[in-house]
Amino acid sequence: MTTTQEDRRAAVEASTEARQRQRRRRLAGVTARTAGLVLVIVAAVVLSLGFSNSWWVEKHPGPSSDQVAADGSSLFTQAGIDYFTRVGTLRLTMTSTRPDSAALGLPQNGTKHLDLLVPVTVEVRGASVLRINDVVSLDVITSDGRISAIELPSEGSFASLVAQVNELAPVVGWSDSAVSRFASDLKKSRVANNYTGYKATIGPAVNGDMRVSATLSATATTGPTLVVRIAAARAKP
Repeated sequence: MTTTQEDRRAAVEASTEARQRQRRRRLAGVTARTAGLVLVIVAAVVLSLGFSNSWWVEKHPGPSSDQVAADGSSLFTQAGIDYFTRVGTLRLTMTSTRPDSAALGLPQNGTKHLDLLVPVTVEVRGASVLRINDVVSLDVITSDGRISAIELPSEGSFASLVAQVNELAPVVGWSDSAVSRFASDLKKSRVANNYTGYKATIGPAVNGDMRVSATLSATATTGPTLVVRIAAARAKP
């Protein structure tokens, strides 16, 4: 009889302990889920407030001093690249009094290549303003502490790139005779290279303080590439 009572007592105690452990596990689970939910809500609120105050979602965001130079030229710092990518226009000054390269986030001498996430309009200001749309790649070339030229490469079929030259001609100032000479030079180059490659240049055309040219080329192993080059005026000290 004693043994039976002890067994019952042990069974009751074990059952009570099991229920307590189960309650503790449920409580721990509820606490963990609640804490996780609170963290998610807090993170969402913080991100929402931060993003809602970001110029990325503004309809007409204004630039800060690390995004645009004093004369309105785009900067080539990461902040500057983010800004002109967001607004869709890259602005360059190519007059003789243009900013020095260091102020634009560029090297004293060298080339900075950019592959853009989205197409932008390149707006180049000399004595006049030149705009080229749908630019997805460019090289900014500096010399003696100033931008000396920019080059806008694009790839495509032979026909599409020749059409691009024809479309740009009235924009940049290539004359009808220059376009005809360019087409003739391409034919001669193709024949001279047994139709495995070619190279021809149109321009430069004088456009305000700038000189604008373009070179269309291909080889037996590389496809057609058109490089539009905008050279700046000689810089004043």
